[in-house]
Amino acid sequence: FRDFAVQQYRATGAIPQWNPYLFGGLPFVAAMHGDIFYPTFWLRLLLGTDTGMTWGFISHLWLSGFGTFLFLRLFGLSFVPSLVGALAYQLGGPIAGYASPGHDGKLFVSALLPYTLMLLTLGMRDGRRWAWGVLSLVVGLAVLSPHPQLLQYHLLVAGAWALMLAFGTATLARKAAVQRLGFALGAVVLGLAIGAIQYLPLSEYTPWSPRAGGRDYAYATSYSWPLEEIINTYLPQFSGILGNYWGRNGIHLHSEYLGAAVLLLVPLAFAAGGDARRAFRRFWLGTAIVSLLWALGNSTPFFQLVYAIVPGTKFFRAPSTMMFVFAFSIALLAALGTERLLAGKVSAKYAVGWLVGAAAVALL
Repeated sequence: FRDFAVQQYRATGAIPQWNPYLFGGLPFVAAMHGDIFYPTFWLRLLLGTDTGMTWGFISHLWLSGFGTFLFLRLFGLSFVPSLVGALAYQLGGPIAGYASPGHDGKLFVSALLPYTLMLLTLGMRDGRRWAWGVLSLVVGLAVLSPHPQLLQYHLLVAGAWALMLAFGTATLARKAAVQRLGFALGAVVLGLAIGAIQYLPLSEYTPWSPRAGGRDYAYATSYSWPLEEIINTYLPQFSGILGNYWGRNGIHLHSEYLGAAVLLLVPLAFAAGGDARRAFRRFWLGTAIVSLLWALGNSTPFFQLVYAIVPGTKFFRAPSTMMFVFAFSIALLAALGTERLLAGKVSAKYAVGWLVGAAAVALL
């Protein structure tokens, strides 16, 4: 359907409104046939469908790492820890693995997350007013990705981060914090308005959708992350992937591998530091825990709470797609761990302990 859009645009000079090739016909815009209004459409138009899609993946894989690097530098981390955190996010399985099944919409939203957080920091903490306009553009791009489920996760993390910047540190007066939260909310609303060209047609089509009215808990938790597959974060071949997958989900098109070196660095993040470092570490540790429990879906009772109170959950499935937030949190903690490692505050016993643990896993 992406090539269909390119061919139709070249023939008519307009985005098609109807796709006659699926189920006897579907609305093209309203049924959300991919990134219709996202900039990657122009890559396909200029370079051809195959090359354009390829560069869409390449560019956003790079953007995910570069944005993480800038976000860490904004918090005062030096070059090497910031680079390690960026590579941990960019090259970890949850992000790099999107290319295998062709999940470009998921990659776009995941790649934009660090930019949203960076702009919130510039606006909330530093009082840079220009950040609000740029933030609305980034949110608008995330809306047009279009991947509504990952967009929801993206905005939940952004909202929590804005609240942490407003009230989780002693740097902002209450009046300034509330005022800047208002600016942040206004930027998000403007970003959502940018996406109205995609979502207003969708709202008209929704009553004819098979998910209209929501689905039951069993559907919402299908493609949860099985508890036993947490070991994939360290040992990626444990449950297999694609045709070699033997786990409970039926299909497994993605990767949860975070990197053995990354996991080695994460515990080092939990050391003494200034107030700003402690607040940063606490927030991302909490985010990692919540996103892990969320991704596990029906593997724990936690998702019952999500299903009951989080709007939109009844329309989605595959809670394991929250994995990108977990991967981002782990990458940031790995950057803090690298900072401590470079400061020479790690004993040889720590490395020996990891080697013993690795040997035990290899033996099993």
